[in-house]
Amino acid sequence: MPVAGAIAVIVVGAILTFALTDGSVGGFDLRVAGVILMVGGAVGLLLPLLLGRRSRRRPSLVRSRQDVIDDQLDNGAPPPW
Repeated sequence: MPVAGAIAVIVVGAILTFALTDGSVGGFDLRVAGVILMVGGAVGLLLPLLLGRRSRRRPSLVRSRQDVIDDQLDNGAPPPW
């Protein structure tokens, strides 16, 4: 869930929780649904931040000049000298 979507879910949940005077429709409590939406939006906001930080740590690949020359010779390219 993108950040804007998570914030929108939090806003809708806050409206359902705090702005409505009558908190139920046909036995369905809108205030509880609003709290659930706010918690879900907060999880949707924090989860990509926590998981994205972990996935960015990747080992770097360091190649020497000799590796590049060997790869060019293996592919049939003329030697660079």
